[in-house]
Amino acid sequence: MNVQKGFKSITVLTLLVLVAVSIILVGCVPKLVLNPITPNLVLNVPSSTQTNTLPAPTGNADLHYIQPTDYFYMAEPFGNSDWERVNLGKLITPPTPETKNQGQFMNAYSGVNEWAKWWAITRIATREELKLGLEVIFFDTYGENSVLRAPESTQDARTSDWGISRITDMSELFKGYVMIGGGYKVSEKNLRVIVK
Repeated sequence: MNVQKGFKSITVLTLLVLVAVSIILVGCVPKLVLNPITPNLVLNVPSSTQTNTLPAPTGNADLHYIQPTDYFYMAEPFGNSDWERVNLGKLITPPTPETKNQGQFMNAYSGVNEWAKWWAITRIATREELKLGLEVIFFDTYGENSVLRAPESTQDARTSDWGISRITDMSELFKGYVMIGGGYKVSEKNLRVIVK
């Protein structure tokens, strides 16, 4: 009789240990959740280390977070240098003969009004129109592999630098970037062209 009681207590103890080990193992498996309503259904829970997608621009902004009323402007027209900085802003005073054909813009970063002899409305470039010598505007911030990337938010677009240059090499376009003056690599998704 005592042998049977001992055997039953060992069996119950063994079952309890097996259940406990199973619960511990299931709890240690990452990204695994058992749905209690549907048996044997495994759901994949996103890891906190996965990269999040960027939020879509709001309002009527394009994928660079540039609005139709945004201008890129410079005190003087782009010359023969490798590249130059351009400012992003809103037109305050349109150019007229009285202003010597200069426009006044409110700088999107500083809020300061500035006069400029050169300005442009732009749009995102398409791959089909990219060619050597094409004048492009680009967001001047590095991403992966030392390639200048597109802005990732409205704040990004309005608080970081922009530049203007010309495409000097397209041999790496299959990798998703072109080279501009100065030997800089720019993502094809980070190129804007002037609207004529």
